Amino acid sequence: MTIGVAGPVNLQILDWDLKDTNLPATNSFPLTSHFINALLKRGFKVIAYTNSTEIEEPMVLERGNLKVCISRQKPQPGRRFFLYEVEDLRKMMAAHPADFISAFWSYEFAWAALKTGKPTVVSLHDVAFQILRKIPDMFRLVRWMINYIVVSKADFLLANSSYTYNQLDRKTKSKTRIIDNFYPSTLEQRLSANAQKGNYIITVAQGFTHRKNIETGIQAFAILRKRFPDLEYYLVGVDSEEGGLAQQYAQKHNLTDGIRFIGPLPYDEVFRLIQNARVLLHPSREESFGMVLLEAMIARTPVVGGKDSGYIPHLLNYGKAGLLCDVNSPDSMATEVGRILSDEELYQSLVKAGYTYAEDNFSEDVIVDQHLKYYGEILGKPVQPGFPLHEPEGTFRRNTIPTAK
Repeated sequence: MTIGVAGPVNLQILDWDLKDTNLPATNSFPLTSHFINALLKRGFKVIAYTNSTEIEEPMVLERGNLKVCISRQKPQPGRRFFLYEVEDLRKMMAAHPADFISAFWSYEFAWAALKTGKPTVVSLHDVAFQILRKIPDMFRLVRWMINYIVVSKADFLLANSSYTYNQLDRKTKSKTRIIDNFYPSTLEQRLSANAQKGNYIITVAQGFTHRKNIETGIQAFAILRKRFPDLEYYLVGVDSEEGGLAQQYAQKHNLTDGIRFIGPLPYDEVFRLIQNARVLLHPSREESFGMVLLEAMIARTPVVGGKDSGYIPHLLNYGKAGLLCDVNSPDSMATEVGRILSDEELYQSLVKAGYTYAEDNFSEDVIVDQHLKYYGEILGKPVQPGFPLHEPEGTFRRNTIPTAK
């Protein structure tokens, strides 16, 4: 059986030996790639459908049981309702068909998959209407409209957490199954055996927005520095680079002392910084899941997150696997981080509890098996690979090709 996976794909962390090849930059999200790797490891043939702004013609990369189909994306796709991107993806899916498609997010990738007529399940990793309410701009309006089309047309939906599911309307809930996100089985292999904790805390967030709430984290760190004057704060992710919005805010309020504005980094480098941090502070006001917290728990780095921040309380086992705070209060955040830094017994208990809770509830084996079982229910038969286990050996083919009409 061939499973198609449509969505943003990080080509650099796929399970193939092309990481050092000159690959085009794609819209990427690590979880999609981890899911593809998990299917390959179980012997499935996988076709990944993603897109890029860097190619002029559709591109197909093939290695062993993995085929990656890269469609085109033009600048400012929201102004065209993503119609060009959807059609380019659909043509690629028609030219390189899978037996079943798992589409990540309820936007252009899922819309294209539904247009093929192939059995498709759409994963909801956010709730478009709630995002539109919080960020009422034209781009989010377009995204909500696409989401409305996709959710209306889809027969099978997945919610990545109970928090996401509970925000859905009754009709949408009736065709939605809850299957949590997961951490990859290879994550522990990325851990450094001789890693040493640095004297810093870390926040990893994509965007300096009201939702991500980095400004309150910066305020909290200023309070922490009074008690721990040598402590540093690493800010990683979009808008947290030198000269970015986070640094502009800190400079405006004279709060730059001890902060390193690092910005976006490759996945492995981010994980290394998380492993070496003393605490991961997650100031986000809302998360449908919270992958970076899960990664920190596996890396044995204690976590502080919001007590009302979407799925975060459940992910931290309501304060047993990580500490909860009021993310709207710099004092509350500083207090909880300070508790971990000053209490070795608490520190070690959170390390152990966080790792155990993550392993028991969000491991690759637990979650991917739930996906495959659900696919079997949709298709009315067990989902079986029918292929030998994926090995990197084989002939690599790289083509730019015309897609199907």
